Amino acid sequence: MKKVIIAEQILNAIEQGDTLFGRGGMKLYTARSSEEILGLLGSHKADLIITDISLPIMGGARLCSSIRGDAGLKDVSVIMICDDGTALNECIKTGANEVLPKPLDTMALFSTVSHLLMVHERLAVRVPLCITVEGRNAKATFVGMSSDISVSGMLIESGRILQQGERLQCSFTVSSRAVTVDVLVVRAEQCPSGTFQYGVKFVNLDAKTFVLIEHFIKSGAEM
Repeated sequence: MKKVIIAEQILNAIEQGDTLFGRGGMKLYTARSSEEILGLLGSHKADLIITDISLPIMGGARLCSSIRGDAGLKDVSVIMICDDGTALNECIKTGANEVLPKPLDTMALFSTVSHLLMVHERLAVRVPLCITVEGRNAKATFVGMSSDISVSGMLIESGRILQQGERLQCSFTVSSRAVTVDVLVVRAEQCPSGTFQYGVKFVNLDAKTFVLIEHFIKSGAEM
């Protein structure tokens, strides 16, 4: 179980009815200040911190310096969110692993989270996905988990209710490369845990992505 500490103001800004980090093998802790983040980090030994450069009271820059200066905390990954422009350069100097500008792009954030938590360590078989569902009247982004990928499709688990025949767009990382594919839900069933498991088929998979997935499967490597 990956542990993520996120500034409450960031979580509130990206939530649109579905919890982005509430599922998929992640334990989420929220904090209102940099001091709260340090306290949570000391108590829970988190894998990732997502914070804002302007977070009270200490601020993101001092928070990052404190973390990097502590031998017991320095290895945690940090994503810093800050204003674009000159502030972006200042954020880069704080020691954060990744810096993302405002306004925050939710897809970019999740892609970065996926990279720092899963690709860097390359230990987990189950891979977090950012799944964009395009319905008739709305567009919603939510998190799922995937395993058993093949060149024809994969298995997805999520708390989101989907219908057989529904078409999705999935973004995930294979062999350190981000890919986005269109898929069709061909099978749906509810798990004992209350989540749902879906078998999805790739639709119009391009040759480059096909080769990438095929190589990944043959190599026996992890996503």
